[in-house]
Amino acid sequence: MRFSLLAVLFPALLTACSDAATTKQTELQATTSKLENAPQAVEISKSAPEKTTITAAHQQLKQLIQDPSCDNSSQCKVLPVGSRACGGPSSYVVYSTKTANSSEVEKIAQKITSLESQYNAANDVMSICQHLTAPGTQCSANTCVKIDGSAASVY
Repeated sequence: MRFSLLAVLFPALLTACSDAATTKQTELQATTSKLENAPQAVEISKSAPEKTTITAAHQQLKQLIQDPSCDNSSQCKVLPVGSRACGGPSSYVVYSTKTANSSEVEKIAQKITSLESQYNAANDVMSICQHLTAPGTQCSANTCVKIDGSAASVY
């Protein structure tokens, strides 16, 4: 009796699985078709001009803070720059207010952070999710330096 019941139900189960597989395959094809019809948004976000803009902004920042000379530690500042996919800055820069205009440096750092955040979102960027801590700074031998092992703030 059990064997005959299985013999009757088994083909019905296979048919049900076949219908589910066909439905899944149809859904997958529809999703693939939608993605193929909208490649412009992805290609625009991955275009070279945006990468160049981020690179150019980094170079501009580097030029502004290239001279770290200082007279005392109060002239040494640290600033978060960039955006990691999991949150937080991608790096910190140390600069001297004696030689660099703080408002210009902050403006470019914010621009870099915004551009990197947009790039990360548009390209589904993933990161290691390790949050960096802001280093301390001091004026040593008339040069602003990063104090390794110190943290001005902890996430």
